[in-house]
Amino acid sequence: MNSEKIKDRLDTFVDAILAIIATVMVLELPIKIVNRQIYFVNLFISIGVYLVSFCFLANI
Repeated sequence: MNSEKIKDRLDTFVDAILAIIATVMVLELPIKIVNRQIYFVNLFISIGVYLVSFCFLANI
């Protein structure tokens, strides 16, 4: 009984850590604005890298 409780707590802790990592990854997405124009190519590349990283992280 006690080992199940510890396992549940560990699973919850790991889920929380992965959620924090995913949040930090989103905060690092660069949005470059020059002369009131956004460089969408760089943004889309960064979003693609984020999606691949998120899928890898979610698989863990």
